[in-house]
Amino acid sequence: MKKINLIIVSLSLWALSITACNNAKDQSNVNDSSYTMEEQLEIARLAAQLDGTVPDLYDFQEGKSIVISSDSIGFIRTNGQVTYIPELKELQQFSNGLAAGMTKEDIPCYVDSTGKIVKTFPDYQSVYDFGKDDITVFLHKNDKFGLMDKSFKELIPAKYNQTSFHDNGLFVVEFNGKWGAVDRNDKTIIPFEYESLGYLDDAGMILATKASLSGFIDQSGKVIVPLTFYNLFPYQENFAKFIDKASGKYGVIDRKGNIIVQPKYNDIGFFKNGLAIVSNYNYQTGKGEDIITKRGYIDTTGKEIIPLTFTIAFDFEKRGLAFVQDSVGDTYIDRSGKKIQLKITEPITKLGMFNHGFARIELGDGGFVYLDGYQRLLKKEDIIRLRDEYFK
Repeated sequence: MKKINLIIVSLSLWALSITACNNAKDQSNVNDSSYTMEEQLEIARLAAQLDGTVPDLYDFQEGKSIVISSDSIGFIRTNGQVTYIPELKELQQFSNGLAAGMTKEDIPCYVDSTGKIVKTFPDYQSVYDFGKDDITVFLHKNDKFGLMDKSFKELIPAKYNQTSFHDNGLFVVEFNGKWGAVDRNDKTIIPFEYESLGYLDDAGMILATKASLSGFIDQSGKVIVPLTFYNLFPYQENFAKFIDKASGKYGVIDRKGNIIVQPKYNDIGFFKNGLAIVSNYNYQTGKGEDIITKRGYIDTTGKEIIPLTFTIAFDFEKRGLAFVQDSVGDTYIDRSGKKIQLKITEPITKLGMFNHGFARIELGDGGFVYLDGYQRLLKKEDIIRLRDEYFK
């Protein structure tokens, strides 16, 4: 199988027109401009769903998100304007002003921000997103990968069997059963001596495996963390989790390879906003496959700052709230583990997890509101109003 990473206001918020409220501190000094661009784009995504423009869509990227109708595909802008491209059957998210796609005749292509098909590739199987350096990977009909620039000139002909990524001038590929990396001129940067090479993670390192043991190398091929780990995962927020071979338990290392969390958990999530979810499983004897799962949170020192008392837990959003479930039911907590008490007059039928700063709460009367990271509640009309103010 081919291996490639792809990913197909000025009004104050305290005056939002909502009847529901909560017990958050007075936020009258926080106005609509307090939302980050990430949160504003999520508002645009929610508004497009709530006003009936599209039933569902991906996150916005470069001000656009892919939309699909019954017989066509296209993209929606943050202001709600939709452009359909009837010639296409597939479309990826925009990157550096272009979106990779596939025509209904199965010909790969690129589309510009107006929806115009600017280039087709009859000799290719697939084309992909352009990186920050205006270079991308392509898959030829000969079943090999190559590299081209934004003028659609081939820099490296289709010669490599597999690729895990192209980023920051580095093309990580497999050739004759071994993995290595070359630059845009096809010069070898990382020797072809590895069983596998991963993608460039947020610590600027590449997960490398040789002789069934893993570690990390940098973009020059220098070994940063020795290849001594049985099972290792990419860095996120400068920490990487690993699995101990003897116990099967998860632990965590820092950027130097020092173990900061000994392998003692059945699972560890990736760090997000300074915290990671940890889990332990207890198998009930005499009750078949029943498993009791307990989840909690650790910080970057490995300290359990929230005990393992939850059956379900999700990552904290950046302002410090998370969706969890315990023996009582679903709830939201802050970073101290304290439950957030929502003062909503209508019965609550469902709490949703946070996505880019907002969580949907469904009400017994069929309505709903959205909870933000400030513990404020927004109705449908608030979401649409904010979208219209942010993206006129």
